[in-house]
Amino acid sequence: LRQVKDLQRPVISFAVARLPDTDAVYLGCSDFKVYSADLAAAKFGPKELYAHESYVTGVALAGLTLVSGGYDGKLTWCDVTTGDVIRTTDAHAKWIRKVVASPDGKLVASVADDMVCKLWDAGTGTLVRELRGHREQTPHHFPSMLYAVAFSPCGALLATGDKVGHVVVW
Repeated sequence: LRQVKDLQRPVISFAVARLPDTDAVYLGCSDFKVYSADLAAAKFGPKELYAHESYVTGVALAGLTLVSGGYDGKLTWCDVTTGDVIRTTDAHAKWIRKVVASPDGKLVASVADDMVCKLWDAGTGTLVRELRGHREQTPHHFPSMLYAVAFSPCGALLATGDKVGHVVVW
């Protein structure tokens, strides 16, 4: 790998999603906003799409729908063709750490500090299932956090990972 661009931002970019086969990317940032940007543009100029009430720590593309999650515990669905927000859902009781879409784009998974992985129907925003298998406290009695979630390439498996290195495969 070799570096081809160095793009500067005045805020922290916590999450990036790329629209396949394009130069379009979507950023979740520390200024509570979600941006779209064209990596092929002569000048890098992200455009604000919408905002959360706190840090945006996860963005995922399910087809042409962008789903973002943040420290406000909300998930927001946005149509990337129009830039319109489709819906916002109170998804988790605590900070959302990551959002991913299944390979077929039909499901979205979110994980948060409430130690729950939630599966959502990407098209309707309906909660499909809650997955619980992580302890709420570390072995030293501190609050734990659910940081990671990933689908297998075929979409049949889902893995979640927490603060103490515990991984659960579903």
